Formats: sequence, structure tokens, C-alpha cells
Amino acid sequence: MGTRWYAGLMKQEKRFAVIQVPNLNWPVLLQIPSRRFRLFVAADVTGVSTQAIADFAVAALNMGMVYFCSWGQDCERFHDIVDEVLIADDLAEQKFSRPSNDDVVMTTWHADDTLEEALDFLATSAAPTDGFAPDSDFRLVICVGNSDWAATANMFLKSADFFV
Repeated sequence: MGTRWYAGLMKQEKRFAVIQVPNLNWPVLLQIPSRRFRLFVAADVTGVSTQAIADFAVAALNMGMVYFCSWGQDCERFHDIVDEVLIADDLAEQKFSRPSNDDVVMTTWHADDTLEEALDFLATSAAPTDGFAPDSDFRLVICVGNSDWAATANMFLKSADFFV
């Protein structure tokens, strides 16, 4: 299964892309059209190693991720590993520097939500902290191994009334 792209540039305030990938590896050729972005991952990470999830998180952070939402089987674990990567970096290298001490990369998990409810959160509530907000209006949705999720996400975000 290859990578599928669904892009939406509806209005300036609704910039997004939905990508379907076969496994949880950061898409190497992916170009993010803004300095920062908000990431939503729909995946079943039950059998995915902690190291693979951490590597994915580091790649996303290196690309400018300032908000992370996880949905799907074991999404709470995914969220927790992303948080661990952030904490470890904050205590050591501080590669993912913050504009101020008040700014943090926000993370959420949506185990009890439908896919549409979680995507609605991404569209209407996933706002980064003030220092990370500039140039962070792009949303990236990565659907791992499920073309139905990708199609649903693309349709949902196209029809969303607005993005925060």
C-alpha cells in the first residue's frame, strides 16, 4: 500500500492535508507549507514499539509540530510517548525550543471519541499556546493503514465550518 494524499486549500484559514501511509514512519518526502503545524494521527499502535513511536514523534517535532492529537487503538499510549519525548528533550538538549517558558507543545488523545468527533476537536479546539500560534494554521492528518479513515478525514475537514 502506498501513500495517498488528499489536500485541501479551501480558504486561508482552512489549510490541511490528509495523508494515508502504510505504517507509522514519518513520510520522508513530506513538505509542510508552514513553519509550524498541528498533527492528528489516526492509527492502531498496539503492536508498534515504543522506539518507533518516539522516532515518529521526533521527526514530527523536527518538522515543526506544535499540537498533537492521537486517535485509534492504543492512542493514549501514543500520546504518552510523545509527551515523554517532549519531557526528555526539555530536560536535555532542548532541540524543540519554545518561544517562551509559557509555551508548550500541546498533546491530546481521543480514545472515547469517534473519528469525526476527534477531527472536530482538531478543527475547532486544537489551538497552540500563544508563542507557537503564529504560522501554525496548517493541519496535517496522517492515517496509518486505513484508507477509509483518510477518506473520512478528508471529507470531514473539507466540510468543517471553520478552523481555530
